[in-house]
Amino acid sequence: MTRFTYSIAVLIFSILGLSAQNNTDAENVINNLLSSVKTNAIKTSFRLSVTEKNTVNSHSSSGTFTLKANKFVLEMDEMQAWFDGKTQWAYMAQNNEVSITEPTEKELAETNPMAILSGYKTKTVIRFSKTKSTNNYVVEMIPKVKNNDFTKIEIQVNKTTGNLVSIKLFSKNSSTTLLTLTNYQKGIKVSDDVFVFNKARFKGVTVNDLR
Repeated sequence: MTRFTYSIAVLIFSILGLSAQNNTDAENVINNLLSSVKTNAIKTSFRLSVTEKNTVNSHSSSGTFTLKANKFVLEMDEMQAWFDGKTQWAYMAQNNEVSITEPTEKELAETNPMAILSGYKTKTVIRFSKTKSTNNYVVEMIPKVKNNDFTKIEIQVNKTTGNLVSIKLFSKNSSTTLLTLTNYQKGIKVSDDVFVFNKARFKGVTVNDLR
């Protein structure tokens, strides 16, 4: 399992000669997406696919993701994670163990796709990609400064609904990670206690408090 599974993703294809207006419009697509998540609780199914440099070694996983403002719940077969805005609980089913942390911005970006977009918004050049789609805006985020995490990110957002469709990340090691979202539900009713780990649900769980 890689980071976001522990990782999430986005592609960016370098385009020269885009106008400043186009860049502003692309930034507005991302800003509108982030604003909608702040005011609407969402739940979505996802599939995460990781392809290594040689394109031979690849793996995928799937699950559901619930988000409300800066709180989230990630549910997969092998692990679950809860974040209440400050504290994160990561439960590994194989070991029946939960680890408790207070994650940094970078660590949150490894489990929350919206944290990727908000965290890197000011650190990247945001513009429309050369890749075209009839139904989606295709926006790319390119790091302003070289870093050890990724070389480019591509985000697809539905033109009609404003919903996030996919994020694709190109890593420094030439691997790619693609997060695809389906069954997108917006404006659902979710209580805050959903984003807190409930020890009573996990009999005999080992608690590893790393705070």
